[in-house]
Amino acid sequence: MRITNNYIYRQSVEGLAKANERYFEVNRKITEQSEIVKPSDDPVGVGQLLQYEASNLLIEQYSKNATLAKNRLEYQHASLDSLKGFLDKMSTLTIQAENSANDQVDLNAIAEELESLVFSAADLMNSKGSDGKYVFAGFDSDNPPFQKQTDGSYLFKGDEGIMQSQLSETVTIDVSNSGKELFEAARVRNDFTGAVTAGAATLVQMRVEDQGAFDTFVDANYDAITPANNRYTLTTVAGVPDTFSVADSSGTVLSSGEYVSGQPMVFLGMEVSLDGAAGSSVDLDINPPSRDNILNQMNDFIGTLRDSSLTIKDKEFAFRNASVSIKNTLETMGIGKSAIGARLNTISQVESYSSIAKITNQSAQNAISGLDLPAASAELALAQQAIDASQLLFSRVTNLSLFNVL
Repeated sequence: MRITNNYIYRQSVEGLAKANERYFEVNRKITEQSEIVKPSDDPVGVGQLLQYEASNLLIEQYSKNATLAKNRLEYQHASLDSLKGFLDKMSTLTIQAENSANDQVDLNAIAEELESLVFSAADLMNSKGSDGKYVFAGFDSDNPPFQKQTDGSYLFKGDEGIMQSQLSETVTIDVSNSGKELFEAARVRNDFTGAVTAGAATLVQMRVEDQGAFDTFVDANYDAITPANNRYTLTTVAGVPDTFSVADSSGTVLSSGEYVSGQPMVFLGMEVSLDGAAGSSVDLDINPPSRDNILNQMNDFIGTLRDSSLTIKDKEFAFRNASVSIKNTLETMGIGKSAIGARLNTISQVESYSSIAKITNQSAQNAISGLDLPAASAELALAQQAIDASQLLFSRVTNLSLFNVL
């Protein structure tokens, strides 16, 4: 068999090419830190890696959602914290204003400070997030939720939409709170009216004596469908001693006690005083429960403080309204802050789980395609030696010729 020079060259070149290919393959694995650099290396492993990679991409997107949600909720929480500080100051000034030692100059000064607090509170109720959107406006986040009207009152113009964020395949949380729920839904002080309908007694005083007890009574008994059921009758009867009783519209007696002219009769959270002999009747009507934002309630209170024609006793009604409105607003805000805190905890828990899931995925990927670097380095050195040997052999083979030995 005759071996031609072309055959010798071809065989040498193929050997050198294979050695180079092996070297570059090992070098690429080291560069990419992976045993799998092309699908043919491990078709099954490639499919598994793609699944883990898709899972990691979802986790990263959920992580971004969680970050945005956390920022939005923390901003709302900070706004509510600041607003609570203003409301606490309003409460202090309201108590201070109720002091009978105040003259009109004092009340005007208190009104001036309250007006400044109302302005600041309105600004917080119209807070914007880092994205320039109004955080308490619901879905209509491009417009301020509380807008001042020509008469000076504030009207809620947002909606009750709640924005949500997807934190995982199974967890979705609310990332907004409607200003209507937080501020507009605060209950105005429940009250009642009354008038003497029979007898010669004169109505001296009529007020809510225990707001909590009265609110409980109203919540349990107010009839929004049949107004007549909201009328109660107070009757005084002469005897030894004189007595009074309070009955509902069906005649059922709800409370009773001893009647003394000029002395308060306390029942169901209400207090009524009559001046005159027993034998009179008073119709008591429960006012319809209503809700309003704290801005309007405080503006009404400020107007009352500045009205020099009213006496301190005349202003008692306004004092009570303002105090209850502040208290009820703080309660609705407290519920909102608790909900925000719970959502922030949920975000932290989901983030913790996502971090563990991502690490688990990475460990699984390493198990499938992880590179044994010492072994790869040794293999790279062997591949380099193979190249060197092939090159040396090629050099020697190319020098083979009969002319060299003649």
